[in-house]
Amino acid sequence: MKVSEIFESIQGEGTNIGKKSVFLRTALCNLTCVWCDTKYTWDWNNYDYDQEVKELSVQEIIGEITKFKSKNVVITGGEPLLQQKELEKLLDQLGKEYFFEVETNGTILPSERMLDLVNQWNISPKTRNSKNKLVQCEMSECYHLFTKLDNSYFKFVTENESDVIEIEQLIEKYSIPRAKILLMPQADNKKALDEKADLIREIASVHNLGFTSRKHIELWENQRGK
Repeated sequence: MKVSEIFESIQGEGTNIGKKSVFLRTALCNLTCVWCDTKYTWDWNNYDYDQEVKELSVQEIIGEITKFKSKNVVITGGEPLLQQKELEKLLDQLGKEYFFEVETNGTILPSERMLDLVNQWNISPKTRNSKNKLVQCEMSECYHLFTKLDNSYFKFVTENESDVIEIEQLIEKYSIPRAKILLMPQADNKKALDEKADLIREIASVHNLGFTSRKHIELWENQRGK
């Protein structure tokens, strides 16, 4: 597998915020978000591929994950589902004593085996504020699938009220339950997070949507491996 880093920290976002977890950050992504805080997994114009990407076997990854005590494993990226065949083997071999969360941008359909193995899906769909082409971001079949799953949540990176207009359109188009949706401030440092959190929390309340902060940014800003 192409891996960026493996480390233990706390889940910084979403419904399991604050939970001690092992993070497997895969390399490579199919999108190029302007505000991405892990560009070292895909931006080879500004990062050195040979320095940033490790080729590890499934057994080597298991060896790294099992060094830690945490039984919550967050698989993130980059975009993990670019390597889901290898992930199937990894999750299958780690076994049911682990709880697996997958962070995905919601543009790649998971396999049936991945659906069986993953305990929680954290989908972070990209909207216009990411500056990706919309045709790259909105995959109808993915929205339909993830909306129907009982173990899925949607995290939307939000900068202002205009973003929520777009999010509301997606809610209506795909019948996404509001209980599944969290608005998350776009911020890569504590100052920006402090400035935006109250605004986005208020917007979420007005629209009857959930809110998630970014605990890792509060504690360590954009420090890697945290």
